[in-house]
Amino acid sequence: MAGRSSSSNTGLIDAVNGRPVRVHPASGTYYVSKAGWPHFWGRGLDAVVVIVVGVILMAVLNSLVQNLALGSLSLALLSSGGLYFAALAVIWFVVLFAYGMVCGTVGSLGDAAVGMRSVRIADGTTSGAWLGGWRSVCWSFAPLYFLLAFASALSGGSGDTFDEKFRAVDLRSGVAQGAAPIRDPELAGR
Repeated sequence: MAGRSSSSNTGLIDAVNGRPVRVHPASGTYYVSKAGWPHFWGRGLDAVVVIVVGVILMAVLNSLVQNLALGSLSLALLSSGGLYFAALAVIWFVVLFAYGMVCGTVGSLGDAAVGMRSVRIADGTTSGAWLGGWRSVCWSFAPLYFLLAFASALSGGSGDTFDEKFRAVDLRSGVAQGAAPIRDPELAGR
């Protein structure tokens, strides 16, 4: 219901960027979705931030282990490849989850760079720290998901079937800045 209500056309467009204006069903407030390419580049920046922070922390761990700075833990990590890779996986998960927690509460660097914010379609609220962390972990599997969706499409599958509950809204739109939306001239001519 929320996805259907949010995608229905209000007959209004944003006065600044000309994009369609949508409405949050629960609150009745207007919003404009962020365009595809800026959204992509914002999330790309988020991925770079997570990768850089993760690699730096993994390099620090590696240096501590190689210099035996962690005492018996260094020896354990040096002697067991599985334990060492498990420690790297924990670092990756913690960085990803922590960044998602920040994204879910105050927004990410990618959000700030392109002027967007991820909110619930139903009411315009953010996901919060806990759900934001888990959303980030789930999105880390997106490359695998796209590969599987492509393979499914090639084999005659029906594509994705999940309901989208969040949307990136444009914080630089006229509606977000307090300007009133205008009637869509294309719909008014019909």
